[in-house]
Amino acid sequence: MPPFGKVLVANRGEIAVRVMKGIKEMGMKAIGVYSDADKYAVHVKYADEAYNIGKAPALDSYLNIQHIVDAAEKAHADAVHPGYGFLSENASFVEAVEKAGMTFIGPSSEVMNKIKDKLDGKKVANMAGVPTAPGSDGPISSLDEALKLAEKIGYPIMVKAASGGGGVGITRVDNSDQLVDVWERNKRLALQAFGKSDLYIEKYAVNPRHIEFQLIGDKYGGYVVAWERECTIQRRNQKLIEEAPSPALKMEERESMFEPIVKFGQIINYFTMGTFETAFSDATRDFYFLELNKRLQVEHPTTELIFRIDLVKMQILLAAGEHLPFTQEELNRRVRGSAIEYRINAEDPINGFTGNSGFITYYKEPTGPGVRVDSGVDTNSWVPPFYDSLVSKLIVYGESRPRAIEAGIRALNDYKIGGIKTTIELYKWIMRDPDFQEGKFSTSYIAEKTERFVKELRYQEEMRAALAAEIQARGLNRTTQPQRAVIQRSAWKTYGLNSQANVRVMW
Repeated sequence: MPPFGKVLVANRGEIAVRVMKGIKEMGMKAIGVYSDADKYAVHVKYADEAYNIGKAPALDSYLNIQHIVDAAEKAHADAVHPGYGFLSENASFVEAVEKAGMTFIGPSSEVMNKIKDKLDGKKVANMAGVPTAPGSDGPISSLDEALKLAEKIGYPIMVKAASGGGGVGITRVDNSDQLVDVWERNKRLALQAFGKSDLYIEKYAVNPRHIEFQLIGDKYGGYVVAWERECTIQRRNQKLIEEAPSPALKMEERESMFEPIVKFGQIINYFTMGTFETAFSDATRDFYFLELNKRLQVEHPTTELIFRIDLVKMQILLAAGEHLPFTQEELNRRVRGSAIEYRINAEDPINGFTGNSGFITYYKEPTGPGVRVDSGVDTNSWVPPFYDSLVSKLIVYGESRPRAIEAGIRALNDYKIGGIKTTIELYKWIMRDPDFQEGKFSTSYIAEKTERFVKELRYQEEMRAALAAEIQARGLNRTTQPQRAVIQRSAWKTYGLNSQANVRVMW
């Protein structure tokens, strides 16, 4: 028997489709919601039923608790899955779902209220023995207080918004002058994004990597840690490429985190999926707790591939009251190979990763062994400017990290999206970078290499434009297919490109 009859997915795009697939495979009905901007979106077409929840801005739709609960009641849903982002960690939303007599697929409102922000998480982490960075134990009330604390713990430091995520309101500061410059700005950003302006300070880790641990728990005190994911390749504190397991950790370093993370879960009676974000110093080999994400993560597929488990289905079963199906030792024995995820964002890396909304005129996903795509778009899909720029995720698997990188290069070359700019071309350069291949990077990797990558990408774009013009000038429209091939090879040679130049000439 399926655990529920109908499950409403309170989200959009690729995660809505991903969750709906799990729901349908378990024999349940998938209910979708959509804003005016998403009326014709892929997740709406895929749902068994779909309900409009408001205007395009997220505040009027995907962040409107009452509209979503009304849709769930209208659909006679038994449970609500939040996906990630939007209301996924909003205790008031969980309370509203529970009050309406439905199951929230995630931790309960009681658990959510125990950790409303990052500072709450840090307090519990200290109780559980999860390592934390030196810094403030609560919100800092004034700039003067911030300056005194920063002087005490030493620069560099991180100034962070206590609420929210996605890299908003987080800034590295190297001296007192910079702290003065960023303090009020970060307070404004935090207030605008999360409704709270609280800031706190932590010591900045030396040569930090961003490593997160996957906690899985049931309602009966059973816990396992599904190892870790390396999320170090970021721009402006937002992840771009993730992989599992981390190429940096030794087994004893990994296992040293399991016991305190499980104790953290026990202290607050946590259940379903939870992700412990940490900074890890290559120099000192120390972990520092950053925050607990009380939901499924964007990068969860990498864990699914190396453990051969479905985290979405498991999340649903655990929320329905099932017991964990394995012990830590049994889970450890399941690990195989390496997986890498690429966030395919509608952004222009050449111009500071600016968003690139518009219609997708051509769409072809890569296929083959070790390749998975979680997508929320197709040909003719509109990528609206109102939401996150993520349009799909490419995930590859290999029996080792080098084999996964090889699969990634091939799949990135095969992935074709027309009409909008994406991060695909950037990822091709990263995959061929010796530092990435050797696992030698920190969270400053993108910032340090941006100039070189942008130069290469701009040159590549110029060459493609020249190649397209050359092909047209040579009368490709009036030639046969064999003649076209000869002309293309000649043009590739002229402009120093190979057949992977990915030029699409429309005629």
